[in-house]
Parts: sequence; C-alpha cells; structure tokens
Amino acid sequence: MKNVVSCDWLKNHMKDENLFIIDCRFDLFDASFGKKAYEKEHIDGAYYLDINKDFADKAKAHGGARPLPSVNTITNKLKDIGINTDSTVIFYDNNFSSSCRAFYELKYLDFEKVYVLNGGFTEWKNLKFPTSKEIPLKKSNGNFNANINSDIFCDMNYVKKAIDNKDILLIDSRGEERYLGNYEPLYSKKGHIPSSLNLPCGKNISEKGTIKDISSLKDNFSFTKNAKEIIVYCGSGIDGAVNFFVLKELSRNVKLYVGSMSDWVSYDENPVNSGRE
Repeated sequence: MKNVVSCDWLKNHMKDENLFIIDCRFDLFDASFGKKAYEKEHIDGAYYLDINKDFADKAKAHGGARPLPSVNTITNKLKDIGINTDSTVIFYDNNFSSSCRAFYELKYLDFEKVYVLNGGFTEWKNLKFPTSKEIPLKKSNGNFNANINSDIFCDMNYVKKAIDNKDILLIDSRGEERYLGNYEPLYSKKGHIPSSLNLPCGKNISEKGTIKDISSLKDNFSFTKNAKEIIVYCGSGIDGAVNFFVLKELSRNVKLYVGSMSDWVSYDENPVNSGRE
C-alpha cells in the first residue's frame, strides 16, 4: 500500500533523520482523551498534535464542527516541530481512524511524504515496541511551505450541485443507523444528504484495527466503479477522512466534504433524507 507503513517498518526507521512521528489519538466524545493518552505513554520519539485544536478551527455558525484550520496555523505548527518540505511524517492514532484526518490535511497542503501507521498505537503495543513518556524536543525550525491542493476539497455549495450530478457519487461514511436517520447523538437533524449512499468507514478496518487488504477494499467500493468523482462525508470530517484515505489507496478521484453533516444541517434550507436511497 502506498500511504501506509507497518509497525515493523517504523521500528526500523524511527531514528531516521528528517522523519517525524505524530501522535493524533482522538475520541469523538472526549476532547481531552488524546493528550492524556499521549502524556501517559506514546511511541518513543513521537510528537503530539490535537485533532480538535491543531487540525481543526473553532466551530462557527457554518463550516461544521471541525472546519479546517487556516493554512498559516497548521503550517506554523508543523514548522514548530521542525518539519521540512522534504520530511517524512508518520501519523498514528489508537487503531486506524483520526490519523486519516491528519493525513488528509497534509495532502490538502500538498505535502508529499506523509503516511499512516497501520494498526496504530494498539498494534505497536501488541508488538511490545518501544514507548515513552518523554516529550521530544523539536529538531529545528522547519521550512515547510504549503501549496493548496484544492482538488481534494469541497464545500457545501459544491455538494449541493453534486446531488443531481450523475457523474458524482456521494458517500456517507458514518454508521448505518446514523445514515438511516434512526439515531443521531450530535446534530439537529437525523439522516443523510440526499442521493448519498452509505459505506461505514469501519468496514474497511480489520478486527485488529489495521486497514484491510486491497482486494477487500476494492470489493467494498465496487459500487463506485462508474463514478467519475466521489465525495465522502460523515459528521465532522473524521470518519469521512478514513474513506478518503481508502479511496486514495484505490487511486480514485475523491474529495472530502470536511464540514460534513454538521455543516450541512447548519443551513435550515438544506434537505435531509432518511432510510435508504
């Protein structure tokens, strides 16, 4: 796989010059989880960046619960760690989840050598690989400069136009119950964006928390084969980023609607469907 590294690979390369390991563990319902988990124990040499504070701007009336931060904000945070334009960056979370949102944002900034650790911290611990409580010093001031890759981003107005475009397929990446409108723990309306189909991102992850093999991923997304473009979304751009990552592994033309349902339902006029399409 082109955007994934194994725990074995990372263990053998973790001391490489210009390689950065970033812990971005996250819990949807506990904003303090990631930092606490990092401070308790993390992969030796890993830095910490917070999905809510570093990879998302503050929520406003529109834009979703976790809108993209400004380019300057995230670029400066990467540079503060010491990341350069030619650095290699490895993101990890507990399994295979929030690291995909971090991956997406670096790809949005047109960063080349960024990867996700397969199996994350859970697999690393299972293998008894080295961990630490020490917070590493930054290596130097980085020189990373961003170039926006607008081809992988779309906003609410773009999604609105896509609903009736037969060449574009919308995929809701949340669990089936939320897609169907049977259950909604976070937002004001239940259901999904009209015309969208459902593929919960968890179907692409094995019981071990690793990404499934390419053959399984192709089977999961076989229904998209005729789509010229795919838009993935979820609630606030986390689960959607997992499906974005998978579709990039499959070399598909895919965009992430970062605002997702939390942005969509912030406009009273936007329709929401329940049941299956």
